[in-house]
Amino acid sequence: MSSLAMPQDKKREYARKATQKRVGSTSRKPPPVEEHLEKFEVAKEIDSDTRTFLKNAMKQDRLCATLDDAEIESILNTVKFFKFDKGTPIIQEGRLGTTFFVTQTGSMEVSVKGITCNTIGAGCAFGGLALLYNCPRTATVKATADSEVWGASGIAFKQSLQQNATKHQAETLKFLDSMSIFEGLTKKQKTCVAEATFSEVFEDKARVVTAGDMQTAIYFVKKGELGVYSGGHVKSTGEFVDGSEIGRLGPNDCFGESQVVSKEPFNITILSSGRSELLCVSVAELKVIVGDDLGAVLERNAISQGLKKCPVISQFTAGQRAELMKWVVVKDYAAGAEADAAARILIVLDGSLSGLEKDKEVKLARGDWIEDEALLNSSSKESSIKNMKSGSEGAKVAMLTRDGMASALKALGVSIANSENDASDFTRKMILAKKVHIFRHLSEEQTKKVVESFVTMKFSQGATVIEQGTPGTSFFVIANGELEVFINDKSVRRMTRNSYIGERALLFHEPRTATVKVVSPDAELWAIEKATFEKIIAGNMQQQLMNRIRLQDTNFGLKDLIQVKVIGAGAAGVVRLVEHKSTGMRYALKRVKKVDGEVPEEVQRECSLLKDIDHPFIMTQVNTFETKKSVYILTELITGGELHGAIREIPTVLSRAQAQFYTGSLVIVLEELSERNILYRDLKPENVMLDAQGYLKLIDFGIAKKLPEGESKTFTMIGTPHYMAPEVMRGHGYGTEVDLWSMGVMLYEFVCGYLPFADDLDDPTEVCTAVLKDSSTRHGEIRDMLIWFYACLAACLPACYPVYTHDHAWTYGACASMSLSELLCEWG
Repeated sequence: MSSLAMPQDKKREYARKATQKRVGSTSRKPPPVEEHLEKFEVAKEIDSDTRTFLKNAMKQDRLCATLDDAEIESILNTVKFFKFDKGTPIIQEGRLGTTFFVTQTGSMEVSVKGITCNTIGAGCAFGGLALLYNCPRTATVKATADSEVWGASGIAFKQSLQQNATKHQAETLKFLDSMSIFEGLTKKQKTCVAEATFSEVFEDKARVVTAGDMQTAIYFVKKGELGVYSGGHVKSTGEFVDGSEIGRLGPNDCFGESQVVSKEPFNITILSSGRSELLCVSVAELKVIVGDDLGAVLERNAISQGLKKCPVISQFTAGQRAELMKWVVVKDYAAGAEADAAARILIVLDGSLSGLEKDKEVKLARGDWIEDEALLNSSSKESSIKNMKSGSEGAKVAMLTRDGMASALKALGVSIANSENDASDFTRKMILAKKVHIFRHLSEEQTKKVVESFVTMKFSQGATVIEQGTPGTSFFVIANGELEVFINDKSVRRMTRNSYIGERALLFHEPRTATVKVVSPDAELWAIEKATFEKIIAGNMQQQLMNRIRLQDTNFGLKDLIQVKVIGAGAAGVVRLVEHKSTGMRYALKRVKKVDGEVPEEVQRECSLLKDIDHPFIMTQVNTFETKKSVYILTELITGGELHGAIREIPTVLSRAQAQFYTGSLVIVLEELSERNILYRDLKPENVMLDAQGYLKLIDFGIAKKLPEGESKTFTMIGTPHYMAPEVMRGHGYGTEVDLWSMGVMLYEFVCGYLPFADDLDDPTEVCTAVLKDSSTRHGEIRDMLIWFYACLAACLPACYPVYTHDHAWTYGACASMSLSELLCEWG
């Protein structure tokens, strides 16, 4: 655990015992307005003195104290004036609240369950949590004297924040897209950079940068004009004099990017001509997002993007492409210089190249690529790429030579094929293997062994490949040709190239359920026998695959299930253990009552997401059934209980190995969700269950959300406050990175035995305040405690979350870098 000692013997007497409740709502219906306030509203303009008074009052509120000036201004823009007579209730306990208040005159009393517990006077704020989410009031506030109150709409405030955040991100992404330096960044990295940008205003003749200054930011001109000067000097008064203007910058121009890569100081001075507004990205924030050597990272990203576009290389997995990257060489060529003739892939990083491809002239500009058509063919010694020369400005080129390719493939355990067809077949087999359900979560090595075990079989028209009722021992992939499937002599479908049949035969001893015949003039199939497969996949992994295949059998109804017993009950519904009458397979069946004849939104959302997810560490939804009054959700049976309960049965904190195992498993789950653009939003031990063998199962997708294509943010404040990331609370928008924060909180709880924020608090307002405040003030402390963990818990900006999680040695050494099969074997 590096040099840091964690409190391994800490007892759990003070660890939280009860489950933590979530706050917020995902309902698409607009929240109800507090209509009772309308009759107390009085038209009144807010003057400057009142504005200052309200600002000071808000700064005293524990929640508003965490807001910045722009956010407070957004609140003040929504305020309305109210007058309440003595004895009038302003807010009532238990009712939904959407308004935040500041008292200007008068007095009030606060009561909980009829018992007075506080008083409020002029200059005091209350109801602050309504700014973040629409929640039931936790107390009643009643005027004890005639009172004047200003009220701000939480709904309007959140809408204002959302509009501002969306506008800011759109402007910033446009800025990033216009700069060549950011071409190599991934979409996710660009989004993180966009979050880290800020606006800066310069008055007339103000210096933006001065010759000799080291680079601290990259600038984009949003409004106004700037003058660019050479020479000159700065007087003791700060005035710049004697410079020669050599150019001007206007809206959409940018500067400072070349200094970031070169790490050289500015050799020019830039002054504002009149008032100007710039968007800025700090170099420090860029380093947090993409690493210390920005130039090298951008270069690697550009190469990676180029390899993804190459037809052959694009077929490799991300891990295989990462290995290929190690063998890529970057070279600078002077104008007219000839590129290395041994190159089989060329990616232009800067400048241009021109030459011949299959004897046709080609010209490549920055970002373009070219790939030898016989890249994987060992018998082809001559490249289809010839006479490639740099243009008049020279060129910077990333290349992969034939020898480099051979070395990379050798490191991957793959040999260059003897022919182009062999290379194509191998690549195709690898891709198809990943599409087969039972192969999907195998390691690279296991998949390769399966592919290498395929035997080519050829059939003529009319030949029977498999026959209904006979024992199944082979699995087939259709390489070429067309097959027809018959059940009880009735044709049910046709299958063509790249389809597969018989996967169950590799795991189960059961008769074929259909007959398959060749209908094309001939057919070529790739086959693997059960005995061969069992040598490759054995033990715990094979059992896991068998269980998951059984869960794919969904051709039955409610009448085919026998109720065994009730295993859970709550506000959402009752969960029963049920058993299939014929197969004996056991499941969990959850019944949820409809509301006004409709399935609740959260249930609809959960079912919609789970039906498309197939992952061993996520609860499998087998089927759903609907009746007039209820909806029934059939899932796999998980018998190991909640992680929340399991970690509390241990008298001390989790060991390093235990924490690594659970955290590494969560990394794999979150990676799957992130790839699908799904935000889970409520990651906590209560929502993680354990199966019979102790593996994690993520449950309860009721508030999870799949972001639409092209979107990277959502704005709803929802989740469990103790585990909620600051971005969720602030209302500026957030993406999948917030689940990493929640996982970081869980890891802290694993190794320390208590929560990092507000461990002794239960009130949502107090918890949110503590998270927002402590996450910014305890940065150094938490970073020191969890230096070995890739998710820096204390970072306030989304940009501070790592973009690629496997790069941390602590989890890498345990299981974050493993495939699912390797994880199951390692911990089975």
